[in-house]
Amino acid sequence: MRKLVNAIAPYLPASWAGQLDHRTRHIRNFFPYGGPMNGQTARAEIVRELIEYCGVERIIETGTFRGTTTEWFAGFDIPVLSFEVMPRFAAFSRKRLKDFPKVRIEISNSVDGLKKITNDFSKITLFYLDAHWYDYLPLRDEYLLIREKFPKAIIVIDDFKVPHDDLYTYDDYGPDMALTLEYMQPAFDKAPAIFFPAVPAKFETGQRRGCTVMTTDAELAAIIAARIPLLRKWEA
Repeated sequence: MRKLVNAIAPYLPASWAGQLDHRTRHIRNFFPYGGPMNGQTARAEIVRELIEYCGVERIIETGTFRGTTTEWFAGFDIPVLSFEVMPRFAAFSRKRLKDFPKVRIEISNSVDGLKKITNDFSKITLFYLDAHWYDYLPLRDEYLLIREKFPKAIIVIDDFKVPHDDLYTYDDYGPDMALTLEYMQPAFDKAPAIFFPAVPAKFETGQRRGCTVMTTDAELAAIIAARIPLLRKWEA
């Protein structure tokens, strides 16, 4: 059934293809990377502790894909807004998450989506940035928008290079297109507090993708440093 849907999907409206994906109930449609957060249990615990200890009031995700991590976020019973640029994936995820009234999925690239947000800037917001699959790498632009508009932001970036542990993998699309601190440096006119996983990759589960956590809010940075030993503060 899944192969048939993939074969006919290019000839269907994207919303139909997404709904057919959902109807197949195929596990690879629902859990393409083994579970939320790439199937990484340490990563999931890091994010859970960020939400709990920092008093996160809402979550904004870029790159919904199949909604696996979005569904995990929905379990915290706080508002979740997720941006997905591919209508087929957005349709699938809307169907998947139809029973979660606090989840909203919008069809948009991440930068345009973030620009449209015009309220609740003072809320403590967790941003989970995972929209870096295509030719344009939006990460610096995402970061600059968040820094300018959301003073109480905690930013988690997926697929990021962990400097002290080469076993964590990360995305590299070529010159000035790798998810590294060097790539992010031009956006740091106000240096954020930067944290990396303290758990060695060899003890992580799932895909063992790297990540980083950043905030420019001193109070939130102090909470993270004091209460989340799964994260290690980066000292350049």
